[in-house]
Amino acid sequence: MATTITRPSSATTARGSRGEGALGGAGAGGNARPRSAGQARTRLLDAALNRFVAEGALSATLEDIRRDAGVSTGALYHHFPDKPALAAALYVELTAGFQEGFLGELRTHQGAEQGVRAGVRFYLRWVSANRDAAAFLLHERPAEDAALRALNRPFFAEVVAWWGTHRHYGALRELPFDVINALWLGPAQEYARHWIAGRGKRISGPVAEALADAAWLALRAEPDERKEPR
Repeated sequence: MATTITRPSSATTARGSRGEGALGGAGAGGNARPRSAGQARTRLLDAALNRFVAEGALSATLEDIRRDAGVSTGALYHHFPDKPALAAALYVELTAGFQEGFLGELRTHQGAEQGVRAGVRFYLRWVSANRDAAAFLLHERPAEDAALRALNRPFFAEVVAWWGTHRHYGALRELPFDVINALWLGPAQEYARHWIAGRGKRISGPVAEALADAAWLALRAEPDERKEPR
């Protein structure tokens, strides 16, 4: 699981696909009004997302990103000492927003089947609404650092606790979490890779339902696996 919905930063707000007000798209270039330090950071993240998706993280330059963001060289280096630091910060920012939205969805579905299906649907809705962010998260994962570990820790703890409750009551299979992740969102992620590389504007409802069905069939406990709660 990543993988942005509710944070106020424009780098984590859903705005459609690139070229149609994409995630981060409105922040590149544009007006040159004075900006606060926080606004400069946000604009740099937005501009970086656009450049990384358009050119790849290796080809994009800090100078192009700085110019697109409309900030000074000093402001750039105040926030990010180099391109890997900028890419890592962008990855954490986008992942944080995705995780917040995913947990919000999971908390509204207490039943095991409803939660598993809702997780797949949410992932595909998010990818469809945030094509550039999804492309970056799927293809540009940086080396895991302290910020990413700190972000992932409470997220995975809550997901594991939700899963453990339903496993305890016999609704879900007892599996290692990496296998759970692969069966739950892995097929949707693989579909997303192909969709991002294509030209479709939205991921269709029937596709989402088919992948939600597959996840539930793979993860539900079979009758002989179900246990009476101790």
